[in-house]
Amino acid sequence: MKKKLTLWILCSPFVLFAQTIDKNGTITFDFGHKKPKVQDTVQQHQQKTYEDADTLRPKKEKKWASAVKDVKEETEAPDYKKDGIFKALVHVGFNGCQIDGDGYRGYNYLGFQGGAGALVRFHNFFSASMEINYTMKGAKQAFIFTAAPQTLQKYRAQLDYIEIPVALNVHAKFVMLSGGLAFSTLIRYKEQYENGDPASDGPGPPPGGWPNKFDLSGFIGLHFIIHKNFVVGGKFSYSITRIRDPQVPALTHLNGEYHNDLTIRFMYIIDTVKKRKG
Repeated sequence: MKKKLTLWILCSPFVLFAQTIDKNGTITFDFGHKKPKVQDTVQQHQQKTYEDADTLRPKKEKKWASAVKDVKEETEAPDYKKDGIFKALVHVGFNGCQIDGDGYRGYNYLGFQGGAGALVRFHNFFSASMEINYTMKGAKQAFIFTAAPQTLQKYRAQLDYIEIPVALNVHAKFVMLSGGLAFSTLIRYKEQYENGDPASDGPGPPPGGWPNKFDLSGFIGLHFIIHKNFVVGGKFSYSITRIRDPQVPALTHLNGEYHNDLTIRFMYIIDTVKKRKG
């Protein structure tokens, strides 16, 4: 009896520590159960945090991939085929003109320019264009003083052309650089000299002769796309073939007269009409 009592006293602590209470209030004995350590609890919490991070990572990666894609699309050149290869264009502007070789200086004559054309975009960075324009060129000197005896004089020349410029264009984001040749035919000519008499209506040719019927000019232009379809820019053009002989050879080193023009113009590009899929 004493042995059983002694054995029971020795085993009672293990029995007490092995007791567990369920949610229902039932007392059970689990001799293999160990009290969780603080380190194990921390590790379980960290593992849960990592698992939660893993579940959230795909969403962040998707957002990051979407942001990278948007930036890439903005920096890359647009696909010219999506907007259509052929485009129509209309433009209006003003010419600041002078004639080199006439003895006067300055872009004093202001003339109108307007027309329409077509642009063919055959590459992301290159296109070709052709226009048909009405352009007013010439020269003007309001007041000059002659040698003794001093007198007040004026000069004005107006030459209106139908012009066909053909250009190669280079596109870079919002900038378009152009260069090419312009073929022109004279449709109107009017000229006034120092005494105010209309030389073009006189009985004989003016000094230097009548202006040539045709003119060939080279030009370069720089345009800025301020909207998808709206363009503003400038152009410089100079005659390759001379207009006529110099009026006063002693006043110029040139072998004739040449158009020298600066143009500011506004352009609207008409996109091709895309049919809706029905």
